[in-house]
Amino acid sequence: MPATDEDILRDLMRRCTDGLHPPASVAPAVAARQRRRHLRHRAFSVAATGAALGAAAGVALAAAPRQAGQPGTGGAPAIRLTAAQRTLYKLSATAARQAPGPGRYVVMREIQDNYVKISVIDSVTGDVWTYQHGAGVPAELPVDRHGSPTQAEFKALPTSPAALRALLIAQYDQQQKAGQEAMAAQVAKAVKAAKGALREKLRERLRESLRAVPVPLSDDDKVFEQASDMLWNPLVGPRLRSALLKVLAATPGVMVSTHARDDRGRPAVEISRVESKTGVVLATYEAPATVTVLEQTDTYPPSYSGGHTSVGRDLYLSITRAGAVPPNPYAG
Repeated sequence: MPATDEDILRDLMRRCTDGLHPPASVAPAVAARQRRRHLRHRAFSVAATGAALGAAAGVALAAAPRQAGQPGTGGAPAIRLTAAQRTLYKLSATAARQAPGPGRYVVMREIQDNYVKISVIDSVTGDVWTYQHGAGVPAELPVDRHGSPTQAEFKALPTSPAALRALLIAQYDQQQKAGQEAMAAQVAKAVKAAKGALREKLRERLRESLRAVPVPLSDDDKVFEQASDMLWNPLVGPRLRSALLKVLAATPGVMVSTHARDDRGRPAVEISRVESKTGVVLATYEAPATVTVLEQTDTYPPSYSGGHTSVGRDLYLSITRAGAVPPNPYAG
């Protein structure tokens, strides 16, 4: 266990805030870094039941849209798309034409905070190897068994926008529940291990954090968060990636900039949305030609960050495939 109550609290928040929204007084920097990454390091466990897939109320543009100005069938009016929707449907069509890369293992190099990270994902088992290089971080983490959905699991997901939207909402709700249960278990364990005044102080601090978790999100908030996180994973195939972009096109509040650049100056299409309850801005930057993620950011407003804006940023340097798990270049 860490030596102080603040360290204990930070450690708990780091491991248990996946998908949750802690108050501004509790480890905001940790939350900003971790929340965006919750889907990436959690096993895929949601069950796509018939009931869940049939519950996609309120989804617009569930079918492929007609071009603006064209007459609808059966006397229905033509659907007129916004500029953002037209861009997202263009990206969707581009994504559908991409071919999955060869090689069992996906190797991702990225910059997180101020260190370089290499993630190796086994497309068959979902196991994840993590290598890191930077001040204060270990060179390698334990293998995260089934830390990612497998390529087969992604392929089995529905590509109907209505069914996929319902699945994303169900997935968020299930992950939220699992996160709360994990937090409660960690709280009980930490309080039990602490002694004397430290135990009482820790109990009160953790009680305070739990009172503010979670902030309820709208279904549209949940859809954007889950869809953009899923787009991050290179194991998502062309058909599912195309469907996710159609879901985003039908989600109210989604903003698109076609003239954006990521932090390396690479041209990108920025897809973003402000969460209705929290004011947190989630953004993903897509390469226009390949529809692969270049960067993702989550921007916390001053109310979350002690009076100043806090930005969590994942900048992707390269995504390649390999036939075997590469050795850790930072070992030794």
